[in-house]
Amino acid sequence: MRLRSLPLFLATPLFLFSCKSGFEHNRAGMEKLNKELKEEFNAEAWYTSVELANSGGSDDVVTIDMTKDPNSLKQEQWSQFHGFWDKKADITLSIQGAEPKSFMFQLDKEVSLGKLGDLMEASRKQLAAKGADDAQVILAQIKASTQMNTKEEGIYYSISFESKKQNKSYNFVYNLDGSLRKLNE
Repeated sequence: MRLRSLPLFLATPLFLFSCKSGFEHNRAGMEKLNKELKEEFNAEAWYTSVELANSGGSDDVVTIDMTKDPNSLKQEQWSQFHGFWDKKADITLSIQGAEPKSFMFQLDKEVSLGKLGDLMEASRKQLAAKGADDAQVILAQIKASTQMNTKEEGIYYSISFESKKQNKSYNFVYNLDGSLRKLNE
């Protein structure tokens, strides 16, 4: 190796490492995502959906529907993979009989990504007790329902797992307060 190529050789792994954006499926990983969303979109952003889809590799695809103006019917959908955010769509909400922000949430106010991480861990323990100790998160969401009377009813956490050992999928749905709404096996 020639000396001139040494800086490039050393920089390549650093560049590849910096592009990795995987989020562990636990409290620490979700708090990392929380921090990234606040840095990228502002701590005062409003959301109708935050979703992590396991791509089968080391990174998740993160997709959000958000706006900076909670009184607007306009939102943007953004997606992140390998550390890069890309705007995917403009969204227009169709709402009758309520303010747009009635269907939205803010991080660390109505919802908590840290709580999503805690729910992932609790769900994983419950699955281990059922013999699905290999279960992996394939989808995790915080979502606002399209129909709701209150935020407590309409905003929910959803976590889907897959157990290869049992060849089975599990979907946990939790209320905003973290109580289990339903488990589909």
